[in-house]
Amino acid sequence: MKKLIVIIEGPSGVGKDTIINELIARHPNKFGRPINATTRQMRENESQGNPYLFISEDEFFRLRRSGEIFEQTIRHGSYRGMRRSSFDEILNSGRIALRDVDRFGLEAVRKEYGKDTVMSIFLTAPKEEIEKRMIERNEPIESMTKRLKDYDTFINDAIYFDYTIDNIDKDKTVDEILQLIDKKLNAN
Repeated sequence: MKKLIVIIEGPSGVGKDTIINELIARHPNKFGRPINATTRQMRENESQGNPYLFISEDEFFRLRRSGEIFEQTIRHGSYRGMRRSSFDEILNSGRIALRDVDRFGLEAVRKEYGKDTVMSIFLTAPKEEIEKRMIERNEPIESMTKRLKDYDTFINDAIYFDYTIDNIDKDKTVDEILQLIDKKLNAN
């Protein structure tokens, strides 16, 4: 079986998690989501492995030196990193790894696993649609303002991805992604 990592990205509020979760819910034996490591404290509604592997900074840097963590970022003073074993576990089980990462993370995944193993999709939606979604989910106004401000800068990152899909209708977006995956897996 051909190994495949599908990276899904887009501006904040475009629905990346919704699409990834829907793909996994529809096809749990076909997809898996690699779990990143983080040095931030676990929150009340979280647990080890959901949504991160929570580790100390010492452990994080030990794993980084060993190559287990092959990409890292700093967010709000905490380190986050992609773990090789989390991707490998999914790929070695014959499933497709689904992950949301920015363009820099995409380059790290391509470097680690090879361009032929990675397919990247950038989700878009009109700014007004994203604002409507944030209002519907009661996003705090200061968070919503910042995220919408970042939209214009972020939308330019679409050029780094293989495909761009307008995420207006969830089911249509999921179907389009499944078609792209089938095409990639059946090529050659």
